[in-house]
Amino acid sequence: MVELNCKNVISDDITAELVYADKPFSFVGGVCIQDGIVQDYRHPAFKKQITGKIFAFPFGKGSSGAGLVLMEMLRVGTAPAGIINIRTDPVILTGPLIAKHFYNQLLPVINLSEEDFASLSGHKTIQIFKDKEVLIAN
Repeated sequence: MVELNCKNVISDDITAELVYADKPFSFVGGVCIQDGIVQDYRHPAFKKQITGKIFAFPFGKGSSGAGLVLMEMLRVGTAPAGIINIRTDPVILTGPLIAKHFYNQLLPVINLSEEDFASLSGHKTIQIFKDKEVLIAN
């Protein structure tokens, strides 16, 4: 178990399984909206299910539609339980922010330092806190 300082961009209390990837990720074309499985064969998380899990990737890449993909995943119930980045692209952040307003659903988004992000590799679960800027990796 390790406790890491983080920056809560959008916070909530959750504990979920971790899907960790050390490469940037594009939600547009990178994940199947209907089942939440990563479909980008070039990505380390290829064929992994991210629905209901905390998805850690360093930062987003690609299309301006990433926020819309996340919103749709929230609407149909295939979204990750949370996102951890080194830096969160504002385009990705639009989905969770708008979904909070329109669907009354929270998708926690957390930022870590580059060193702390790398230390997540090998951990199985993450606990995020609504009112504390720390996370626990087990």
